[in-house]
Amino acid sequence: MSSTYDRLYKVVVLGEGAVGKTAIVTRFSHGFFRTDYKTTIGSQFAVKNLDIKTKDNRRLTVKLQIWDVAGQSRFQILRPMYYRGASGGILVYDVSRRRTFIVLQEWLDELQKAINKKIPLVLVANKTDLPDRVVTPAEGREFADKQGMPYVESSAKTGEGVVDIFEELAKTLVEEHSHEDEAATM
Repeated sequence: MSSTYDRLYKVVVLGEGAVGKTAIVTRFSHGFFRTDYKTTIGSQFAVKNLDIKTKDNRRLTVKLQIWDVAGQSRFQILRPMYYRGASGGILVYDVSRRRTFIVLQEWLDELQKAINKKIPLVLVANKTDLPDRVVTPAEGREFADKQGMPYVESSAKTGEGVVDIFEELAKTLVEEHSHEDEAATM
């Protein structure tokens, strides 16, 4: 991996335990899916460069430092320290487990309380490969729209949508920080 990049962002991946956060990060950063995942203790960390095209057709290399945060409630006390300094985030739920969708607002509240500001987020409906879906795409889109965040469907198992998640977030981060850069030069 090249150490050359145009922008660097810390990204947190959050959501209930066993929604596929680690699988998404592993699929994106290493290109494979494992069936024998263990519970994340505290957090796991990955780094990956992503080449994106901006709205004004510039090409940028964005380096993402991805913090995969433990979802189990017993790790709740640790999570705020992993959130600090995050530029953006990925909020994940499992389409086959309604409870993981119902508690999304609690995850947003926890993140907001820890970092005391709003950051760009992408809502991810994961495990779309499973036949027993209980949360509809319309429900996911409605939640994302209310929160002002993009909505992406994915399957870490098949790889479908995984790169889209990180590209969507990287483009949003570059766009948001470009406005900040412009404001700073005025």
